[in-house]
Amino acid sequence: MTVRSLAEHRAAVAAALAAGPVLDVVLADASGATLAEDLVAEADMPSDAVASRDGYAVLSADVASASADSPALLPVSHDVSFDNRAPRRHVAHAAARVPSGAPLPLGADAVVPLHDTDAGLARVAIARPAHAGDGVRQAGFDARRGDVIVGAGTRIGPRQIAVAAALGRSRLRVRPVPRVVVMAVGDELVEPGARRPGGGIPESTTHMLASLVLEAGAKPYRVGAVPDDPLRLRSALEDQLVRADLVITTGGLSESAQDTVADVLARIGGFEAVDLQLRPMGRHGVGIITAPERDIPVIALPGAPAVAALAFEAYVRPSLRALCGHPDLERPVFRARARKRWIVPPGVVTAMPVIVDRADDDLPAVTPLGADALALTDFARADALVWSGPQATVVHPGDEVECTPWGG
Repeated sequence: MTVRSLAEHRAAVAAALAAGPVLDVVLADASGATLAEDLVAEADMPSDAVASRDGYAVLSADVASASADSPALLPVSHDVSFDNRAPRRHVAHAAARVPSGAPLPLGADAVVPLHDTDAGLARVAIARPAHAGDGVRQAGFDARRGDVIVGAGTRIGPRQIAVAAALGRSRLRVRPVPRVVVMAVGDELVEPGARRPGGGIPESTTHMLASLVLEAGAKPYRVGAVPDDPLRLRSALEDQLVRADLVITTGGLSESAQDTVADVLARIGGFEAVDLQLRPMGRHGVGIITAPERDIPVIALPGAPAVAALAFEAYVRPSLRALCGHPDLERPVFRARARKRWIVPPGVVTAMPVIVDRADDDLPAVTPLGADALALTDFARADALVWSGPQATVVHPGDEVECTPWGG
């Protein structure tokens, strides 16, 4: 059995979850992935001044005195077409019919909307004045050549897809969304709402972990509870390898003869069980499952939902976000004042769940929960975590502490 500090275990998990491959994918397959390159404008967008609405391109001076009672009457010189290779020159004292998005004739400086005209074909009556720039998107309005529109490390959503398409990109270089199989192990576990003779414990940890995996940016695949039977556990693991970039197990790690996770994982790859210097305490592990085409990392967490959640925050989430390609690995830190006293024991990192509320000064206040044992109600109510240690200390009321939001 290995005894390891939290810092050492974070490094071991980070090494196991090395950054995923960069793939060149069609635009339709990029949603949800992370950009592995900057999206850069290769030319001014638009390259020429274009109409921002359907109407008539004019020189604003030609319609400066137009009104409903005395409209400006201009001959229509031509219809602007998207098929034109370059904008035509504007005809003085005339108007050109122009659709939204089409380039303005050279010399025109405004577009009069259709509803301010009589929509004439050979001659148009314009019933209101136009000012230079009205109805026009100037060259470079959206972007200038060389501008970084979307930076590498951005998770691709609908807006980023639209921008890539507008830039003319049919393919993108991305880090794909990692697929994470989440599996609970234990004879005592039953699905929530299920019944069996002799009772059982509703399996809640993988439901929580699947949500945490999704919030971190990966794609979870939750597997129902698997019994503490070596053959059935091995079969369940091997069945999931076809869709797994990472496997997370919970439970089945004690030294009891019934707990088989460490033995099974050691037989199908390599595995190291760890007594981690993290409080609340629990047994953890990290290893590799050997598959025909590639090795798949596996992280083993304690079965208790509160302990598994704290472990996920402490060392899984940062490495999983790195695997996704996200630049921001850690949650933001904020300072607060303690409302109550608590003790941080020596030799371990302590994650103290707290409730956050407003204090009388400029800092929020936090109240610790579950200093001795974290009840289910405390687990549900906590807003943030205070990380302390491994040096022993006593937090007194009024002391400033550093907190991270407890997401998920």
